[in-house]
Amino acid sequence: MAHDLANKNDDPAANVAQWMEDVHHGTLCTISTVSGLEGFPHGSIVPFAISEDGCPYILVAEIAAHTKNLLNSSKACLFISHPNPSGDPQSHWRASIIGNFSRIVSPSRESELSEQNLSKSIRVSEEEQEHMLIRYCQRVPSAESYLKTHNFFFWKMNTIEKVRYIAGFGKICWIDGQELIKAVSDPDLGGVKDGSIEHMNDDHEDAMVTICEGHHGFKPESVEMIGLDSGGIMMVSKNPEKSVYTPFGKRIKSDQLRVEIINLVKQARKSLQ
Repeated sequence: MAHDLANKNDDPAANVAQWMEDVHHGTLCTISTVSGLEGFPHGSIVPFAISEDGCPYILVAEIAAHTKNLLNSSKACLFISHPNPSGDPQSHWRASIIGNFSRIVSPSRESELSEQNLSKSIRVSEEEQEHMLIRYCQRVPSAESYLKTHNFFFWKMNTIEKVRYIAGFGKICWIDGQELIKAVSDPDLGGVKDGSIEHMNDDHEDAMVTICEGHHGFKPESVEMIGLDSGGIMMVSKNPEKSVYTPFGKRIKSDQLRVEIINLVKQARKSLQ
């Protein structure tokens, strides 16, 4: 559900973090390289997901204008806004997330790029890229075929400089990029991540089967948790073989993890009644 104006604590960074959960696409503006339009902003709608460390990332074809623009200048703005505004659209929330994008490259794809382009990219493992794809597919189910059969790459806003925050008339400010990152992700989660995953796999496979059935519409023979972050949990199943990301619906801190996993199970059971 989209949050209309601000959260009760009226924390701008926390509000934007929630808005990034509420909407799954935005308007990406990059600096044009088209002949005669060099230096002008170029905008179009793009789906986006949120990385484990709290940064927005997109999946873009090599032939796309945004790719050509970002190769020339990494500077960009991702604009998000209330998805269903009623009345005056300026009375509803919106945010401009301003930063720099870098291409994400796994070892199996390095040969596709020139040395110059590769040097400007962020190298990740095959597992990290697969986890990015699982998160992205939760928002864009058809994306798996794009990455594996077409010439698409992930691009991540790996540095966020500032956010222009507007939560309605008179609720306007600038947010520092690091302040937003702290609201979207929790570094302390890393300290409990491995133990939590091990506990779920050892003692609560039945709960994860319920989550698969209630949230994703299939009942696996077996399931294993392979990841979690401030936004949700990641699981792989057998019979059928699937990889899924189940969002909490909000960004959480480490001390909320147990309660939010229990909430996912409760929601799944309720949907199955």
